[in-house]
Amino acid sequence: MRKVIIIEDHPIVVFNLKIGLQQYDDIHIVDNFSTGKSLFEFTGLKDIDVALLDINLPDTSGFEICPYLKKVNPHIKIIGYSSFEDYEYINRFMKAGADGYIVKGAKIPTIYEAITKVMNGEFFFCEISSEKLENIHKDNSIPTVKLTKRETQLIELLKANNSLDQISKAIGEDLKTTILIIDMLKEKINFYQLPVLLPEY
Repeated sequence: MRKVIIIEDHPIVVFNLKIGLQQYDDIHIVDNFSTGKSLFEFTGLKDIDVALLDINLPDTSGFEICPYLKKVNPHIKIIGYSSFEDYEYINRFMKAGADGYIVKGAKIPTIYEAITKVMNGEFFFCEISSEKLENIHKDNSIPTVKLTKRETQLIELLKANNSLDQISKAIGEDLKTTILIIDMLKEKINFYQLPVLLPEY
């Protein structure tokens, strides 16, 4: 029996994962956590086999939770389960200690396959995340990349010396998510060596 925890703050997502995975006899959903705080208070991590982990949580991020999980239980397998599908997010998540990555929207059989493979010592990437990784590595070179409209807007807001509160309101995100998006934008600029200089915030 594979013991699984879900670290995700959207109740509908949690509900669908539970209902979908409970159909498998070898899967036991032990618990779910909507915040880092609730996870850190959990005393049964050493008995968990697999964690399905979202990147964006109300009080922390999956990037911070990954090393914590591995420290408490070095044998735990971590599968990123997020709506973020850019290479930068996937790469950073894997570097933090994850064993696989699934973009939200994947079907339950795909998630079950991911659990099975990581438990067998393999890495797993869903079709979308796998394509992102293949595209970045197929030529062994850094490809041409364009900034999205949202990223361009964010750069303009930062260069105009707007406060983080002003930027978060402009892009329709809370403060924590805004900081995460800015950090990932910086990583993208650095990785692709884009000619963009952002001010400190």
